[in-house]
Amino acid sequence: MVYTIEIIIGLVLGIIAYVSQYLGKGVQKFAIEGYKNRSKYSGKGKNTGIWIFGTILTSIFMFIQWIALLFAPINLIAPIEGLGLIVLVFFSYYVLKEPISKNQIFAVVLILSGIVLITLFNVNPSEISFNTLKIEMLVFLSVVVIVIELIIYSFSKYYNLRIVGFILGITAGTFVALQTASKRITAIPNSNLSIIFIIITFIMAIFSLIFTQYAFTKANANTVVPCSTSSSILLAIFIGVFSLSEQIVLHQIVGVVFLIGGIILLTGFSPKSEIERRKIENKMNRNYRS
Repeated sequence: MVYTIEIIIGLVLGIIAYVSQYLGKGVQKFAIEGYKNRSKYSGKGKNTGIWIFGTILTSIFMFIQWIALLFAPINLIAPIEGLGLIVLVFFSYYVLKEPISKNQIFAVVLILSGIVLITLFNVNPSEISFNTLKIEMLVFLSVVVIVIELIIYSFSKYYNLRIVGFILGITAGTFVALQTASKRITAIPNSNLSIIFIIITFIMAIFSLIFTQYAFTKANANTVVPCSTSSSILLAIFIGVFSLSEQIVLHQIVGVVFLIGGIILLTGFSPKSEIERRKIENKMNRNYRS
């Protein structure tokens, strides 16, 4: 196990980054619900301020996570995204008054267990050097994965298959993973290489946003989110191992299985009936009016 001050700093910043991202999403959703339910009242300006605050939280995630990846390896930082999802679920429960099921509580336990296993058995140092980078493998993996996903997407769209939303969610997660890997590579002490991957980071961020929004037009959020989050974590770890010479031990593999299983259970199997949805909206209307 490797625990240096740099690793600890990276973990703390990673937690702050993902909590900020998902808390920001929750705040944005709260503001949007306020727009819908207070259109007849005088809270529009207040809701705009809340939405801006949520947007700031989601925006600063990119840079906080970037700093975290300068201190710690990918297979420690990427899995912390599961913690962000937990924050969003509890924010939705306590603030948005959305129900939480027993399955989701079990999913929270799985995610936390997975994160603990992954971080507890870290064997990677905080430093990264040019010698550890296998750029040909990175390019090969990136091209192969994206081409396969686009082929499956084209096939699915042509035959009007229901997996289109799944594939788009996975592709969005792929670009998130490539963004994460690019941030980590900027930690290599090579100015020319850093500039190149800084540019690549922003390009990947744009593509991940485009594909995420497009995926939402083809499938529900409870389909897109688990696909995107799971693929971003798995591919980021995969790239870390095969392109950045990071190591992953058996206990961490078990942790990844727990983590991905928890993410799918947490976000993929929590549909709300129309009756439940209306009850929630009515309750929010009463809260806003009081």
